[in-house]
Amino acid sequence: MSRTIMTLKHQAYPKQLELPGVLPKKMDTLKQMEEAIQGMLDLTWKTVLLHISPRTTKELMRQHGKLVALNDGEARIKVSSTALLLMAIQKLPDIESAFRKAFGATVKIRIEV
Repeated sequence: MSRTIMTLKHQAYPKQLELPGVLPKKMDTLKQMEEAIQGMLDLTWKTVLLHISPRTTKELMRQHGKLVALNDGEARIKVSSTALLLMAIQKLPDIESAFRKAFGATVKIRIEV
């Protein structure tokens, strides 16, 4: 029996088995961190969206807004055009109120294209 064990110990085995094209490619650590942070921002944004009213503001932000940063009491929201930026600026009080309701703290909002 010890002979069998010794034979198995000397065989070369791959460190990791992968199915080509089925499993995702390995990502570098920085990319994984960026995706994790964006995932947290997306979850935070969805929480804020639940608290936005009126419905028109909620839909504007749901369809065209994206939370891209949140730190030191400031949130940066990105929209895709200047026209949407002008509309969103008019809705700042609604967005600030939603952050306050969602997290119990005042958050300064910056909206950018």
